[in-house]
Amino acid sequence: MKIVARALSIFIGILLAANIIAISVTPCFSLEPHNANAMWVEPASVGFGPANATVGTKFNVTVTMNITQNVFTYGVGMKYDRTTLKVSKAGFTKPPTSEYMTGYATTASGPVIDTSYLQNGTILASESCSGMDFIPGPHSGTLIWIEFEFVQVPTPGQTLPFNISRYVNQGDTTVADDYLNTLTFTAHDAIYTVEGPIAPPSLSVTISPHSGLVGVNQPLPFTSNVTGGKSPYTFQWFLNNTPVSGATSDSWAFLQSTTGTSTVSLNVTDSDGTTVESNTATVTVILKLLLGDINGDGKVDVLDVRNASRSFGSYGPNYLYPGSPPSPGWNPNADFFGDNRVDAMDLVLVCRNFGKSINP
Repeated sequence: MKIVARALSIFIGILLAANIIAISVTPCFSLEPHNANAMWVEPASVGFGPANATVGTKFNVTVTMNITQNVFTYGVGMKYDRTTLKVSKAGFTKPPTSEYMTGYATTASGPVIDTSYLQNGTILASESCSGMDFIPGPHSGTLIWIEFEFVQVPTPGQTLPFNISRYVNQGDTTVADDYLNTLTFTAHDAIYTVEGPIAPPSLSVTISPHSGLVGVNQPLPFTSNVTGGKSPYTFQWFLNNTPVSGATSDSWAFLQSTTGTSTVSLNVTDSDGTTVESNTATVTVILKLLLGDINGDGKVDVLDVRNASRSFGSYGPNYLYPGSPPSPGWNPNADFFGDNRVDAMDLVLVCRNFGKSINP
């Protein structure tokens, strides 16, 4: 009778095993001791927050057993929250068997995930010794591991139960001894708690460069670095404390047609309505970034000497009287001193800086 009962148990296990694919993956787990004659999920509790409960985040749980008596077979039927989680993969902890039954001839079935028999959000696994073999008690070890993946971001305060004490069907979570007598044991559920959202770092923004020296009509690109707060962000660049029309992206190019010193800053507002101001950058605009560079190619060479010579003695508009036209050879780029004429001082400046370049 004992042999017939064992043969029947093994036959049922083989039928279940036909529905699964073995996965040879060894998980990381640690044994959390319980009183003897128990089956439990570990870790027993985990606190999830925004950093570790996003869609696609994965984590492992392990089912462990500690029994003082001889064990011939066990079964695990566990429920979980399928609206928030899915099972990516699962397996026995010492493939092709469990750690608990390592070293013994066994027949294993499962872990079976979300079958029509189990319904959705359930896992079933079982393992039986072969022939007259059995696991002598007392003995403890891990049985199966399951990799879960978040398919929905849980809400703060939500719990994620992993129930092995509430059977999927009667007898799915069970342990029997070497005579197939059902053993009395305690099954410990695990309940993971979703913590409240962690406050993001305070909103902050910096712009670069922190200062600049450019020539008239020469652009100076600015970029920003935003941290903290809650995205998406909105941007507004300021020039001399005045909002720049249309400058509402995370970068902006300073460009000015007159000499002088200006200030640049950026205001950033997050989706919660919090607004912060960046550091203030100072930009100095001179007539030419490199004095003597008339054609603006970044160096003072023979072309600049020729341009200065050709425009020597010329004057600009309004020089003679209001409304007067410029002279035929007038070149404003050669007027380095801004006195509306090209004279010996401008020519001397070109000759003095001859051979200089803004490039190293």
